[in-house]
Amino acid sequence: MFVCRTVIPTILWGRVRSPQCYGDWFPSGPQKLHLFGGAFFFYMPFFFYIIVSLQNGTFYKGFSLNPVLRLKQHNDGLSKYTSKFKPWKLVFVEQFSSKSDALIREKNLKKATNERILALIDSPKNIVKTFIP
Repeated sequence: MFVCRTVIPTILWGRVRSPQCYGDWFPSGPQKLHLFGGAFFFYMPFFFYIIVSLQNGTFYKGFSLNPVLRLKQHNDGLSKYTSKFKPWKLVFVEQFSSKSDALIREKNLKKATNERILALIDSPKNIVKTFIP
């Protein structure tokens, strides 16, 4: 299955693509596309994200391949925990090259204080502006 990655910066054939969509369609998961050591691979970034409830200010931290789609799922009530505190706003996104790195980051920040979360939101690591126009 293929989806348009309209706001996700990707690396394709060694060049960083801008976060704008040029009508390109990218695979929704790992695909065999270009040669590397005798096999074909497609680079798929992984993301750690933080959303905040506009109802009560609660932070929720998670991992996703597509934070914008995941935010929509949270706001549509498709997640049991977050459905109680709708609507949600995406406030932090950090990109990782491996799923394990993104999951480690999520685990490290699950019990973080609000002060640490607010400092992280203001940090240069936050690439949320590439996802939200």
